[in-house]
Amino acid sequence: MSPMDVFGVVYIIENAQQFWSELEDILHIPDRLTLDRLDATLRRFVSFCAAYHEQYLQSPLQMEHAYDLLLASELLAFHSERMSDILLDDARNATDPHLQLILYSVLLAYGRQNMSFLRSQKRWQPLLPLLMDNVVLDVDPGVEDTYSGLVTGSSSGGQAATAVPIEAKLRSLSVRLLYEVCRVQKLSLPELEIFSDTFIDYLFELVEQTRHMQDETFNYSVIKLIVALNEQFMVASLPSHPPHVHGKPALEHKKSEKADGENRVLRVLMARQGSSMTFGENMIFMLNRADRTPEDLCMQLLVLKLLYLLFTTEGMSEYFYTNDLRVLVDVFLREIGNIDEDNESLRHTYLRVLHPLLTKTQLRTMPYKRAQVIRTLESLVENETIHDIDPTTKRLVARCLSGDWCVQFRKTLSVGAPPRVDSPSSVMSEPHGMAAYAERARSGSIRGKNYKASRSAENLLNLGHARGPSQGRHGPLDGLRQPSADSTSSLPKAATTSAPTSAVSRRRDRAGSSPTEPDSPVSLLSSSSSSTLSAKPRRTPPPPPKRRKPPAVPVARSGLSALTASQPSLTELLPKGR
Repeated sequence: MSPMDVFGVVYIIENAQQFWSELEDILHIPDRLTLDRLDATLRRFVSFCAAYHEQYLQSPLQMEHAYDLLLASELLAFHSERMSDILLDDARNATDPHLQLILYSVLLAYGRQNMSFLRSQKRWQPLLPLLMDNVVLDVDPGVEDTYSGLVTGSSSGGQAATAVPIEAKLRSLSVRLLYEVCRVQKLSLPELEIFSDTFIDYLFELVEQTRHMQDETFNYSVIKLIVALNEQFMVASLPSHPPHVHGKPALEHKKSEKADGENRVLRVLMARQGSSMTFGENMIFMLNRADRTPEDLCMQLLVLKLLYLLFTTEGMSEYFYTNDLRVLVDVFLREIGNIDEDNESLRHTYLRVLHPLLTKTQLRTMPYKRAQVIRTLESLVENETIHDIDPTTKRLVARCLSGDWCVQFRKTLSVGAPPRVDSPSSVMSEPHGMAAYAERARSGSIRGKNYKASRSAENLLNLGHARGPSQGRHGPLDGLRQPSADSTSSLPKAATTSAPTSAVSRRRDRAGSSPTEPDSPVSLLSSSSSSTLSAKPRRTPPPPPKRRKPPAVPVARSGLSALTASQPSLTELLPKGR
């Protein structure tokens, strides 16, 4: 039998095109229409959608398009107050679940566009018990898992491949409506009495039951409702005008304990501490996946408030796993540095929660990325001369950096700093080596950080003995050198050549394969303590010449002449008389 609307009209819809065409005709408002006809038009739209939603409004996009047609029509554009009251009255009195589904969906869509509609406690208070009754309905999680928010049927209409129970859709929609109401309203403690311990415990249990669903939307919706209720209890427990004694709040500790006792969300979670781990894990995942949309920004604030409460409550500071806390630190580092100036209050909330996160949880004894945390905090307050820094940000950063974890970490860095290795003194640890280094410093042979290794012939000779024959440098004339006394005795003479000669030698050393590095401890000790290594007295080298003159031949060639002095010259080998 085809459905009949309030006017007695019977609809016969065979495809999606007819459905959408008829829906647009219903919302067409003729001129000079009475208020009764306007009310009937709204109810006609709702009943028509309720009759065909399983065929032609299967996906969220299709539902959203239908509600957009209603919100853009003249019914709500010019008669919003009257139409919204009708929707609420029909939602309280409706018994058909299909009709309730359409009414709740329209209320949610209209409330998201008009927050003042959701803030009206007088309107919503009678509807809250009905929404809670839909939440506690027993639905098989395996069946509800098929409702993933995707199109289960074709765009041209037809039956869905898998029929989703209407109770599952009503429960998901009721959770979202309750969250929106609790997010924008400010309820008092008497008004919060409706949310009993049993109902809140069921919400936590619902999170655990739906943790394996492929679509996490419903699971996250329940978590958002829990954190919104937590914020309601936190705000309602705060005294409006706290009494002061001698300028200080009186009985602050007792009031804090009383507030914790009145917060039913915290009280139920403490009782379920060992059986609600999915709630904590998914709460961190939600924080990690949050975008910059207004809805996600609000969700982040609500989650951070509950995290602060857990970290500062005795017995709940170690509720999370250590790995989850490390993920939370990574999220904090990313968000604190990436939040723009328009959301400074969100950054302040992150900073307020960061302090107990690092001082109250397992991270106080299991450090994680402390250097990066300090750098991120310091970057918020640096360059104060270039741009203004918010005083609250400066105060919260100072609080975080004054924690014991930060003080101990900086003390560890100052005590355990590695020694500098760019100075020759770092390679000398024995007294003998230190004395030799001091003697060389007095003689002016060491030049501080830019000290270069000495390239004198004596030092090269010592380096050659220290490195061994396999590590010495080989030049192109090594094959012509003979192990004669003249060549050996010519090395001290080469050391006394003028400054340009040594400069040429240094340039060749840099161009060669030997790297320019400070002397090894062996060479420093051998050159500074020659009296202990050699019994022969050293001959004092002659003073350098007063005027710098280029040498006739470089050091290598003088060595060549010394090597070839005992060999016959080429002119001697030629026959005489030519």
